[in-house]
Amino acid sequence: MKNKGIHKGVFRGLVTLLLLFSFSVNSQSLTGTRGLIKAPTARMYESGTLAIGMGYVPAKFFKRTYGEFQGLRTGSPGLNTFITVTPLPFMEIMFRYSHELNNEVSVSTQYFPDRMFTARFKLLEEKKNRPTIVVGLQDISALTETTCKSCSNFTATYIVGSKILNYKDITFDISFGYASDLIKLPAKDFKGFFGGVEMKYDEFDKAQLLIDYDTSSLNIGIQGFLFNRIHTVIGLMDFKALFILAYRYKI
Repeated sequence: MKNKGIHKGVFRGLVTLLLLFSFSVNSQSLTGTRGLIKAPTARMYESGTLAIGMGYVPAKFFKRTYGEFQGLRTGSPGLNTFITVTPLPFMEIMFRYSHELNNEVSVSTQYFPDRMFTARFKLLEEKKNRPTIVVGLQDISALTETTCKSCSNFTATYIVGSKILNYKDITFDISFGYASDLIKLPAKDFKGFFGGVEMKYDEFDKAQLLIDYDTSSLNIGIQGFLFNRIHTVIGLMDFKALFILAYRYKI
């Protein structure tokens, strides 16, 4: 009961910060790359941007990354910590460290947090009559033979497009994509169609509403940018609370 009270207090605090100090911002997803709540988008940060952060994944959605129950949702929440860099206008690179909470890291348990790389490449810039298009290669260490294929827990290969549409005083940034297997590597994090929208009321841009479908769950949240540096997202995955915090800096 005490832990539930702490979680509720943190959640309320984050909501307050969002409403008081947030500014117009682009989404940072749970995966560590640009995106909505979890679903990827074709947006990238400005060239030379560094983002360092973490995302809390609810227990119902975090999958075990080792042992007999690898790939199954075991009931423990998880924490994704990441470093994301946009070295070029058309390239995004991310390293992520995923830890199953409530699980001891030791040789005896044979549990060690999952480590992975992601690379994303922009194929087309957005124009009046077309969306921007990005290809993403998530958890690609098995492709580069730096780890075994069975050790790759979050593989996803996808193509996604994003387009901004305006209706009266509301701006919609709509994204739609598809993820599948690639080169005998099964799609473990995303498989099938995904998409969502970031909505902003132009006369009140202190917070944006995020809604997405990540091929397995429908998610909703609000986001903001604190003190021109800290990206914040709070939301729900199938009615389970999540949050994302990231410090963003222009190198």
